[in-house]
Amino acid sequence: MFKFIHTSDWHLGQNFYGYDRNEEQQDFLRQLADIVREQQPDVLLVSGDIYHTSAPSSATVALYVNAMLEIHKACPTMRIIVIAGNHDSASRLESDSRLWELAGVTVIGGIARKSDGLADLDRHIINVGDKGIVAAVPFAYPSSFPRVTDEALPADQRQQCYFQALLDHASQSNTEALPVVMMAHIAVRDCDYTGHDGNILMECVPISTLGQGYDYVALGHIHHPQTIGSNVRYCGTPLAVSFDEQCEHSVSIVEIDAHGAPPRITTRAIRNIKPLHTIPAKEPVDFDTALELLQQYNPDERAYIRLYVQVERYLPSGSQERAAMAAADKECIFCDIKKKVTAASTPRPSQMTIEEFNSKQPIEVANQFFIEKLGNPMNEQQQEMFNYIYQLVKEENRQ
Repeated sequence: MFKFIHTSDWHLGQNFYGYDRNEEQQDFLRQLADIVREQQPDVLLVSGDIYHTSAPSSATVALYVNAMLEIHKACPTMRIIVIAGNHDSASRLESDSRLWELAGVTVIGGIARKSDGLADLDRHIINVGDKGIVAAVPFAYPSSFPRVTDEALPADQRQQCYFQALLDHASQSNTEALPVVMMAHIAVRDCDYTGHDGNILMECVPISTLGQGYDYVALGHIHHPQTIGSNVRYCGTPLAVSFDEQCEHSVSIVEIDAHGAPPRITTRAIRNIKPLHTIPAKEPVDFDTALELLQQYNPDERAYIRLYVQVERYLPSGSQERAAMAAADKECIFCDIKKKVTAASTPRPSQMTIEEFNSKQPIEVANQFFIEKLGNPMNEQQQEMFNYIYQLVKEENRQ
């Protein structure tokens, strides 16, 4: 039997509305070490987004290093496999990978290539003794995947060919019918992406992209825990990264008897010592009512707080300061006010002639759409993503 723990999207070092989350992240990592000590699994899979930024602080790196050593001590025979996510720096994560091997930790930051530029599949296949085989794929944009053969392939086909080639490569050496597990940091189409912004839709790929031949896929990237089909799973974030992640936060424990056998999946909840609460939780109210609810709020723990307010156009003057003062003498940390603009005051979509449309740059049209639908223009990250997709489409149309 192959037994492993699946976790991802730690986002260590996140600055949450100006607050350092080191204390609660350290507590999560202690909980994870306790679960490892209790379960004694064959392997721990960390499916990307270890850090929240590509350049974490020295304190955040120390938090990660100390935690990984404690987790290793909790089960010295356990293998640990870490892949980079889109928030991680592949080169930074891999820089001390040789040293990590001494503690049974395999770190894969980027897609490995041979000297001829073809994919180095061996680098991504990890044999976990006589228990199972792991095919580990870190985050990469679809066009960044290398070719697996000398045959020329369009950039948009390389990703799926890579996944299938990796599984085929693992199968060739799997003479004992060991369970095959794939790790990836990727957004699969039709998943529940609650808690993410609309940009995630631009990244989604069909589940067929992952290929065939695996017994379980340990995914990272989507923060809402879910199983797609019977054996493709997002374990979700162990700690909520945003107020909109109102779901159970946990790690997944998986057991597979043999290649071709269905996985048995259980979860172990992670308690956050500083949970994220929205007041009120579901439907917005006017600001004065929200402020009154905040004044009545008496949390059992030191929680982060967001108010949910309905407005005609703008919040009353001084709203942030009044809310912060109401929370000042409580065991809670006021962070933000989420606004819902009433339909009556929402501006009607502007009309645009064909001539006007043709005179605008694509980014200008996209920005106008964002303003009309969301009330704000695209931020820098959204503009970068839009321009990246736009360039891909232009290149495809030239072929």
